[in-house]
Amino acid sequence: MIRYQLALLAHSQRYLPPLLAYVILLSVLYSDAGSEARPLFGVSAGALTVVACWLTIALVDAEDPVQRLITQVHAGRLSTVLSGIVAAVVVCCAALMVVPLVWAALVHSGFSTDVLVDGLIAHVACVAAGVAIGLPCSRLLLPRIGYTVLAALALLGVVLLAKWVPVVNPMLRALLNHGARSTVVLGLAGGVVLLAVSAAGTGWAIRRRG
Repeated sequence: MIRYQLALLAHSQRYLPPLLAYVILLSVLYSDAGSEARPLFGVSAGALTVVACWLTIALVDAEDPVQRLITQVHAGRLSTVLSGIVAAVVVCCAALMVVPLVWAALVHSGFSTDVLVDGLIAHVACVAAGVAIGLPCSRLLLPRIGYTVLAALALLGVVLLAKWVPVVNPMLRALLNHGARSTVVLGLAGGVVLLAVSAAGTGWAIRRRG
């Protein structure tokens, strides 16, 4: 199922817009060797939240409802399809999160292992949050692209900008302002929980609607 979802995304070429936008952002962020790496990790991790959400929606919407039903029949269970979608996007984003970490290590030489670990944790947490937002905003639950865009923008705005949501915003603020690692780890826990709740809730909503 994971191989099928990756092949579907590659064939659709819907990954190109977020990939190009992300690479352009990284080329601007990590071009100055005099900048500190930790705040830059916060910016690139926040951007990866949007990319992960975009890839999730693009992957789901690459199949029309009839084709998706056929895929579910072959998979045997809806949970298998959802797991394949999540895993495929995570694989893609895992490759993307390596880029800023390696880029920073090459350009910003001398930063500590703790900074690198914080950056890795933040990127993983943001990937989880982005996929969690993308699942319910995709065609799985919202049949029209207009609703998808509005819902995705609203939820991304909440997790990225709202200080009271203990997922992305507090973690990114900790990276930007040299806060404690505990805040970064809390962001990872929040992202994982949000992804689990989103996948379970999306599956429940699909079964109830069906």
